[in-house]
Amino acid sequence: MKRLLIAAAVILPLVCVGQNVPQNDFTNQTIDSTVVTATRASARTPVSYSEMGSEQIAATSPLNSLPMTLSLMPSVVSTNEGGTGLGYSKFRVRGSDPTRTNVTINGIALNDAESQEVFWVNIASVGSMLNSAQLQRGVGTSTVGSGAFGASLNMQTALPGSEPSASVDLSGGSFKTNLVNAAVSTGRLPGGFAFDVKYNYGTTEGYIRNAWVDLNSMLASASWNDGSNLLKFNFLHGSQHSGITWEGISAEQMAKDRRYNPAGEYVDSQGRVCYYDNDSDNYLQNHYQLIHVGHLSDRLTLSTTLNYTDGEGYYEAYKDKKVDYINRKSSTADYYAGASNLKYRDSKTEAIFNLAYSRYYGFHYGNVIWRQGQVDYGPEAPWYENNSVKGDFSTFLRVERRMHDRFNVYADIQFRHIGYDMSGLDDDGTKLDHLYKWNFLNPKAGASYDFGNAGTVYGSVAIGHKEPSRADLKDAVANDTKVYPEMMADYEFGYRYASAAFSASANVYLMEYDNQLVTTGRFTPSGYLIKENVKRSYRRGLELVAAYQPAGWVKLDANATFSTNKIVLDGGLKDLALSPSAIASGVATFRISKRLELATTVKFVGRQYIDNTGSENKTLPRYTVVSQSASFSFNKNVKIAIFVDNLLNKMYVADAWAYGDDVGYYPQAPRNAMFRLSFAF
Repeated sequence: MKRLLIAAAVILPLVCVGQNVPQNDFTNQTIDSTVVTATRASARTPVSYSEMGSEQIAATSPLNSLPMTLSLMPSVVSTNEGGTGLGYSKFRVRGSDPTRTNVTINGIALNDAESQEVFWVNIASVGSMLNSAQLQRGVGTSTVGSGAFGASLNMQTALPGSEPSASVDLSGGSFKTNLVNAAVSTGRLPGGFAFDVKYNYGTTEGYIRNAWVDLNSMLASASWNDGSNLLKFNFLHGSQHSGITWEGISAEQMAKDRRYNPAGEYVDSQGRVCYYDNDSDNYLQNHYQLIHVGHLSDRLTLSTTLNYTDGEGYYEAYKDKKVDYINRKSSTADYYAGASNLKYRDSKTEAIFNLAYSRYYGFHYGNVIWRQGQVDYGPEAPWYENNSVKGDFSTFLRVERRMHDRFNVYADIQFRHIGYDMSGLDDDGTKLDHLYKWNFLNPKAGASYDFGNAGTVYGSVAIGHKEPSRADLKDAVANDTKVYPEMMADYEFGYRYASAAFSASANVYLMEYDNQLVTTGRFTPSGYLIKENVKRSYRRGLELVAAYQPAGWVKLDANATFSTNKIVLDGGLKDLALSPSAIASGVATFRISKRLELATTVKFVGRQYIDNTGSENKTLPRYTVVSQSASFSFNKNVKIAIFVDNLLNKMYVADAWAYGDDVGYYPQAPRNAMFRLSFAF
């Protein structure tokens, strides 16, 4: 009873939260982890980062997609279009939009080659398939794929256990949400073989109208490991069917009905407001990966990953015009990628040489599948078709050396060449016949000094470049304007301390942009919003992280970010869009008994401007969200958990867009709950 009273006393006033500072080291890496270490930071690397392991990910609500799971990491703001955790989700780091976060899985870029974004709904339950995830803030260490211009997320899929196992999770809750997660593993078989399968199914109606989703995902893995060599094949599958939710709603609409969504709305011949029942987004994606890791000697390891990804899908929408019609915009994609890392390690030095190449083929087309007033209606020829081919070659050399017991130096240089060829007509009739080529050199350097029990200080500087996305290039062609690659210099200075019961870190970052590509609020004569390269802009801030465990049954984590995010526009300083100056989060975890565990989380996000014009009429109010979870283990095989999100029932908005005077808001769900019943065998 005493512990319950103490837990309640701490939970109620808790207002901030954090991530413990990871303490990985080169000597703890296994052959199964070698593939991802090429782009990961270690405890001595002078960059800021956070990590989550499979147990931490599994402890979060089953409703959460991976972006929502990462929301408690420092400087992260996660949002969901449908108002819950399932469906279209994304996260920003230090205010940087999702196209600026480089994402890899097993050392292969996951970002779409054209949009440079990861559509997490395509592999909705990828979090449950991971062994670990490391989020580096800023430019970070060199990686493959689109430039890490705000952050990089490095994911490793689940590793086989030593013993056979099976598990089933059954979850259900608010908004008619139902989820099933199942996993089977053979463990290590004689001869070093192992086979693993993880399957996930999820469905929900969502909070706002038409936010329904129907999602399937699977990871199947076969591996052979003799201690010196690893050969692994991974098949990662995702299938998503979801209602369109990206339109948002106006402030006036939100005041009348927070759950309103205009997608698919039309007025029939009797003057009644109706909704098209297949206003939907549909996509199928398969990833095939072949991985080999071999120890060439006690100091040399060579790892190679080959990847093929195929995807196809469409979104279908009803257009209420003078003549109503239904259109279907479709795309197919084929993505070939390979990466090889030669790693040298001795007692003082770790060096990694990487070679990577990818080639992407995209095809986009649109059809009108129905038009009002036509009884006999056959398929029309596509009203637009366009192709694209993108080649991406990169190589980097990274060296970390311990000069003596306390002083560590770091150097990293990357060369990247991109060729991007577009051809055909866009949906507005614009001819997209253009070829682009870019060459980028991205150097990085830093050092750290270990004071022993007094902690570690570090500093680094890194240069990053980013090419324009397909949308940026299309708009430039349509508007007869030019866009150029962006450059950023990232300065990081920090301090880390760790003891048995307490750990803390402070990190100062200065992200100075040259030619950042942003919307400025200006339009073309024909009414299109222009994206322009702005000569000067910056993100500067302080990140604070702490974790305290005064006893075995209680742990407190906290983090906070205070920043200024500015753009020099029309001769003055204005705030960068969707970049709050204050973010804080916290977790209090209480193990009341061997069977019962409670956790309270709090997330605070400060006021944000919706666009870069600095208009006070285009802001999102600050918000604080409190959530509670409780889990009870009946025995080692059966466990039940409840997750209550938005415990205080706050009516808040986490994201929005602006197009001139038009603003679209995304209301988030009020108090909602999920239950999970877990069986392990």
